[in-house]
Amino acid sequence: MTRKTVSTWAKRNFLHWFIENYPFDSEGSKQLLLLLADNEEYLSRIHLVMDGSYLRPLLVISTTGTGMPPFILKTFNSTVTDPEMIIDRLQLLKESPLYLTLYFPDRMSCESFHTVIEESPVTLESSLGQQILIDFELSLWTEAFKREMEMKELMAQINAALDSRNKRKFLRLARKYNRL
Repeated sequence: MTRKTVSTWAKRNFLHWFIENYPFDSEGSKQLLLLLADNEEYLSRIHLVMDGSYLRPLLVISTTGTGMPPFILKTFNSTVTDPEMIIDRLQLLKESPLYLTLYFPDRMSCESFHTVIEESPVTLESSLGQQILIDFELSLWTEAFKREMEMKELMAQINAALDSRNKRKFLRLARKYNRL
């Protein structure tokens, strides 16, 4: 059986189309996608997959309205949620394929998405694959919940800095908040 191969041109065009057509909760999501779309080396290594729950390294990027974290990189031994650290890790993983899973509201029916997704290089027995996917998506929702709690805590600290008129602390916290 032959596997579908997607050209770097098709991946680049899809990623730019995706960025233009979907809103993101975080600017980091858009920056990561632009980095991937505008870099030939990354494009040649990227494999867009529907289910990347058991593939590593896996970059997950989500749009507004999914309940998923905006971006997360999962490797065999770590989970990274800072966009600058993700970029550093991607540079370290130069020899490795990179799997990309996108979560957006109409992903199951989006024709443009289905033209660029590739088959998983590994096939699992159906019930095992389904359980791994459920566990994986639960872990993503947990990360999204943690992020939301961290944002609420940062907002409380930002408000306290404003109340105390501490400009330096406010600016530091605001930058941190914006990176999330």
